[in-house]
Amino acid sequence: MNAFIPLHTFLDRLLPLTEDQKKRFSSLFTTTTLAKGEHLLRAGDSLSYLYFSLSGCFRLYYSTYDGKERIKSFCAANDFITSYTALLTGSPSQFSIQALQPANLLRLSYPDLLALTAEDPIWERLARRMVEGLYVKKERREMQLLTLSAEDRYRCFLEEFGTLDKEIPQYYIASYLGITPVALSRIRAQWRKVQPGSDSINLS
Repeated sequence: MNAFIPLHTFLDRLLPLTEDQKKRFSSLFTTTTLAKGEHLLRAGDSLSYLYFSLSGCFRLYYSTYDGKERIKSFCAANDFITSYTALLTGSPSQFSIQALQPANLLRLSYPDLLALTAEDPIWERLARRMVEGLYVKKERREMQLLTLSAEDRYRCFLEEFGTLDKEIPQYYIASYLGITPVALSRIRAQWRKVQPGSDSINLS
């Protein structure tokens, strides 16, 4: 049951549920693991699962026609991760999901989730809250890319993903910010000047 504590904490932030309701929701999940570098999902794959990350971190990325990669987002522990468009439409995923660290996850079948929503309106409200959270993240990400400077986008990255700055390669962060690794190194150098004692560089 301890493995479900992070999931229950996540649920508490979305919607008040009874202990029995939390147990009912948890009963639909199975556990799985990924090694560092292993893919949870590749572009072109179909899927029927949602995942809740218990540990590790992931990059969600697009691959261009010329073989380049563009980071869509990162996902750390204690959050849901999947290709929601692929789930909702039944179409192949347009992006890949790769573990950047060894990861432990809970896995939920999307058909099981749909069946659950027919049991009680509380589960429909829960699903709606999850979707609302996704829209908020998507709009925030668009605003950052379209209106903020590279320095401010980096600051937002630090606020949202915290310690990932020290745990994942610099070129992944640069791709997420839409800048070159050299530009990111310059921003970090400036950051250290205004944040004495900080050490956020990871050149792995």
